[in-house]
Amino acid sequence: MTREEVIEKYKSGFVVYHNKHHMCDEEWLLDEGTSTEDTLVFLGYDANLFPFPDWKEFDEANEWHRKRKEACNKRTVGFRGVVYMDKVSVTEINERGSK
Repeated sequence: MTREEVIEKYKSGFVVYHNKHHMCDEEWLLDEGTSTEDTLVFLGYDANLFPFPDWKEFDEANEWHRKRKEACNKRTVGFRGVVYMDKVSVTEINERGSK
């Protein structure tokens, strides 16, 4: 896929839904400025589309972190490249988990 095709396909991003409070839902939108044909970068926003502070570290023990990762994996299934949610490499987490 070309960069333009990748952006067109993934620009809508994905939502991580909170089970009880929709005001706690997270929007993860594609950063079109830094994404390429082989790298997707999603940035997090709250329900009012206010940007989150950078997410820098994945904690496997944190249920919400796992839920974020699962939502990202579902949206990017079939993408051949590296996927980031802010500073967290979802691709690297998946590779560590499969070893």
